[in-house]
Amino acid sequence: MKLSGTQLVWIIVTTETGAMIGLRITPAIQVAKQDAWLSMIIGGIIGVSLTFLVVHLCTLHPNQTLFQFSQALLGKWLGRLIVLPYLVSWYILTAVLLRAFADFIHLILLNRTPLWLIILLSIGLVTYLSYTSGITGIGRFCELVGPLIIFTMIVSFILIVQNLKLHNLLPFYADSEWMNILKGSIAPAYWFSGPFVLLVIVSFVQNTKKVLSKSILGVGITIFVIFTATLIVLLVFGPNLSTKLRFPYFSAVRTIDILNFIQNADIFLMFIWIFGVIAQASLYFFIASYEMANWINVKDWRKIIWFGAPAIAIITILIPGVSAFTLFDEFWTAVVFPVCGIGIPLFLWTLSAVKKKAYEKKV
Repeated sequence: MKLSGTQLVWIIVTTETGAMIGLRITPAIQVAKQDAWLSMIIGGIIGVSLTFLVVHLCTLHPNQTLFQFSQALLGKWLGRLIVLPYLVSWYILTAVLLRAFADFIHLILLNRTPLWLIILLSIGLVTYLSYTSGITGIGRFCELVGPLIIFTMIVSFILIVQNLKLHNLLPFYADSEWMNILKGSIAPAYWFSGPFVLLVIVSFVQNTKKVLSKSILGVGITIFVIFTATLIVLLVFGPNLSTKLRFPYFSAVRTIDILNFIQNADIFLMFIWIFGVIAQASLYFFIASYEMANWINVKDWRKIIWFGAPAIAIITILIPGVSAFTLFDEFWTAVVFPVCGIGIPLFLWTLSAVKKKAYEKKV
């Protein structure tokens, strides 16, 4: 299985843009209020820094996934142990993402359809895309859908300009101050860099020389889109109303009304977002299955899918709702992100650099 540099860019853009538009704008505004757009900028800077760290770590171990180079650096048992929290995170992320997606579809589009049926159908799509073609098929899918997502977002930005109210951004900084602005940037930071997926998918890229530039480009496009979407939500609704909206950007797009002719533009954004969520869940599911197969020493990673899909279905259905998402965000921000997003990659990078220098001295 191989990826091109272009496919890597669009995997990052497609999988991160959709989730962040649906899940990350409201929490940032709840913390940083009208300065949430500043949180997105700071989160973007952190995300680019983490992307640089992770990609540089992976390039020190070409053609190796997280599981493989962890064992090479730490040995068999410690290498397995350090990968375990990532496996748990990827499976839980897939379930949380699919539950948020099902809630959105149930609320906006299919309110008479049982929620469990929407969940099972979405898991069926994710399983099919992951099983039939793996990372190569997901890359090709993102290469088609990604540009369409960006085009749709840019058109929506242009059409909504007439509804913007600059006074909604005032007062600047005074209400939130730097602590809340920084706090609001933490959750977007780990989404911008992709929740640890680069630790695995970089090994599939054919031209390793362009991995870093392509990764930064993908993250940069995502930062621009999410920053602009957050700014638009604030300019249309203001901070007080925005915090009460679960999917604020879709609500903002619903306000588009040009000469009573261009209306209901959110329907186009909705279907594009569906493509993005399916791509993202498929990516997480593939990575979890592939690394789990390595972890338990199974040669055919596709066999893991038949055990993983029912497990994700059960977790997704058992998630109680909005309250669980809040607890998940708090735990992820306070524990998982510092450990798996910063601590372990930094430790592995330091160890890799030390071993590389020691080897060069011997030679």
